[in-house]
Amino acid sequence: MIFIHILSALISGLQLASALPYIRTADHVNRTTHEYMYRRDSASSCTPLTLDQAQKLPGWSQIVKYAQDTYGSGSLNYVINPKEYPDSPATICSDSSAPVTIQGSPACSETTSDIQGGVAGTSGTVVLTQQQGYTSTGTWSVTQESSLAVGATLSVSVGIPEVAGVSASVTTTATFTNSLSKSFETSVNTMASQSVTLNAANGQKCSASLKTKTCSVNGQGSARFVASGFVWFNYDDKRAPIADPKGGQHFKYSVDIASVIKNIDDRSSDMKFSGSMQVKSMTDFQGSCI
Repeated sequence: MIFIHILSALISGLQLASALPYIRTADHVNRTTHEYMYRRDSASSCTPLTLDQAQKLPGWSQIVKYAQDTYGSGSLNYVINPKEYPDSPATICSDSSAPVTIQGSPACSETTSDIQGGVAGTSGTVVLTQQQGYTSTGTWSVTQESSLAVGATLSVSVGIPEVAGVSASVTTTATFTNSLSKSFETSVNTMASQSVTLNAANGQKCSASLKTKTCSVNGQGSARFVASGFVWFNYDDKRAPIADPKGGQHFKYSVDIASVIKNIDDRSSDMKFSGSMQVKSMTDFQGSCI
């Protein structure tokens, strides 16, 4: 009798374990968790997906069809991020960077300033130091919120374009709230101290010049948010997969969203923003002695 009870317990455990292939094996669950943690730590942050958001995805009908075709219809509840399966998250993450596109022509102005370095009392050298580089500050407003992660505050990589030869194309990180009319800023600063060493004769006066160019330009961009992870199917009755009618019967099954909704456009939504950038460069630091 003891052997029978032990055997029965082992069979029950195996039946429970047999549900794992329908989340693409335990190894896959671990890989998914690692990917989620990586994206949380990178510039593009993630936030949990909700059932309401999942059901608004363009490709949600594909998930419903998969459940019916694979496990049958009947009393079924769809569940996202169940507490009992923390290693099978469903998330919304920003997809790569959000590039800014310039609108119209930049409005620029340029000036040259003189930096005095003094008079050398005897022959020798004079060292003049000045900041060179550029700064870019953008002020943006959300013009269209994404239907995913509505109201969530996220960190996104924003691609800042070159402006009138004043700045270079760079990627920076911005934090914003995915809500209509909410504003956020981007900031880039490459300023660094530069020095020129001048050979001065006795009594010569040394100075340097610096060009400053300031530009203002309008721009717009968009950030795409993508749903990924697992959807759970909770049935009121135990059942085996349709393709394996004699297999183990379970109340719960799951599927990786991306394995069913293969077109990323069917499981994503864009957030759009617009605003302006102000760019200031300080270059061509040159000196002379006369």
